[in-house]
Amino acid sequence: MTIGPGGITLASLNVCCGMSHPLRPVRERAAEFCRRLEAADVDIVNFQEVWAPGLTRFLRAHLPSFPFAAARRGLLGGPAGGLLSVSRSPLRSAVYSSFRGIRPPAGGVVSRVAPLAGTLPQGVLTFEVAGARTVVGNVHLTANRDGDWTPGNRHEAFQLQQLARVHAAMRRARRPDTELSLLAGDFNLPSGSPRYPAVVDGGAWHDPFAEADLPTFHAELLPPGASAHRIDYLLVRADPDRHPVVRAHRLLTGPVHMPSGETAFLSDHVAQVVRVGPPRPGTRRGTAE
Repeated sequence: MTIGPGGITLASLNVCCGMSHPLRPVRERAAEFCRRLEAADVDIVNFQEVWAPGLTRFLRAHLPSFPFAAARRGLLGGPAGGLLSVSRSPLRSAVYSSFRGIRPPAGGVVSRVAPLAGTLPQGVLTFEVAGARTVVGNVHLTANRDGDWTPGNRHEAFQLQQLARVHAAMRRARRPDTELSLLAGDFNLPSGSPRYPAVVDGGAWHDPFAEADLPTFHAELLPPGASAHRIDYLLVRADPDRHPVVRAHRLLTGPVHMPSGETAFLSDHVAQVVRVGPPRPGTRRGTAE
């Protein structure tokens, strides 16, 4: 399958490869979600939390119809920022922008060090889809584990600076003839937060999931009493007549039956999928602003 005039479909999933979670081992889960992605009508997949080179090789081996990849080598040999994108069509111009250098806000040592430590492994990966006038971004922002989204919380300044860096990276990745930009990943910032406008860059990005606004984190995997939020986004920037969003849906919305016979979640996150269709009849080619 190659990306052409019929449109493009992008999926995004945080595979959950952290240190503490109640899920099955990552390779056991990955074998199953890769099987489902292989069978899905998807052109490109953005993965987050792919920290190890061994997991990178495992994912690619289990996604044979996605032979092309975008990633940059990190310090430990895995993808920088844990960001790996795979595609059924050729990709080019992969650039990784780290969040290192973002300064902590004023305050006590504890309130500054925790958010700062969280910025070190995170960043944004940008790349082009060869021959498609399309730029894609894969992003993972620092988590606010306090669950405090009120204005002035100790993570707010970090997340806002990270978002500014994400949008700057996407602007740099565009060429004069770029028509479509797609930005997807784990933003770790709820859609109900007062800072949601910064996610969509003041309305520059279209959020196809905004109307339904369903959580992207499984409530069953949260501590008792905690609420699930939409913290993952798949955003579109284009002339809507040239590149209309024809479908926005979710995958892996609940536990699945594993080959072992058990029922299990494949990640703590839900996968999001957007299909951007071909131009509507009568539209003319142009460059999106």
